[in-house]
Amino acid sequence: MTVVDPLLVTGAKARDLNPLPARLLLFFCRNRVPILSRVMRVLLNCDIYCDLRGRRITLPHPYGIVIHSKTRLGDGVVIMQQVTLGGRVPGVNEAPAIEDGVYIGAGARVLGGVQVGRGAVIGANAVVTRDVPAGATVVGFNRVLRAKKMV
Repeated sequence: MTVVDPLLVTGAKARDLNPLPARLLLFFCRNRVPILSRVMRVLLNCDIYCDLRGRRITLPHPYGIVIHSKTRLGDGVVIMQQVTLGGRVPGVNEAPAIEDGVYIGAGARVLGGVQVGRGAVIGANAVVTRDVPAGATVVGFNRVLRAKKMV
C-alpha cells in the first residue's frame, strides 16, 4: 500500500482521491447551492458549513462528518468518516483551526478553539480539546504519542 502525501497532491490527482459522493458534497458546499447541498448533506448525514473554497480537502468516506461554520481548514487535510470539528461550550463561538497536511482519523472529535499543527495525525476515535503541535500524533483523550520533526 502506498502512502500519498496530501500536500503533494494537486489538481486532478486530488479530485481523484475523493469518491463521487465526496466530490458532489464538496462542490455543493463550496458553491452554496441551497437545495442540492442540503440534499447531499441529508443523504450523507453531514453538516459541513465552513468555507471550503480554495482548499484541497480529501474525504475518503464522506459519511457523518460535522464541521462547525467557524472552523478553519488548511490545504491537504484528510477527514475520515464520523469526524466532528466543532465547539466545546454551547453559545461560545469558538472552533478548531486545522493547519495543512493534517490527517483526522475515523470518529475523531476536535472540540473548542484548538490549533492542530501542520502534519499532525489525529487517531481514530481520539478526542482533542488542547492544542496539538506540528507533526504530533494524538490518540485517546489528548494523549500525544510522538512529535516528528517538520522540515
